[in-house]
Amino acid sequence: MKNGVPFDVAFALPPDERLAYVVVLGTLQGGRFDWLRLRWEDDD
Repeated sequence: MKNGVPFDVAFALPPDERLAYVVVLGTLQGGRFDWLRLRWEDDD
């Protein structure tokens, strides 16, 4: 999987930990996550 996280490991995580991984890896790629709304911010 992307960023070296194996598919089986990623989907075996509890939902809260999976969200944390997604947000961390997404922000490393330049994304911005709105924690109050629990969604990615748009660039516009």
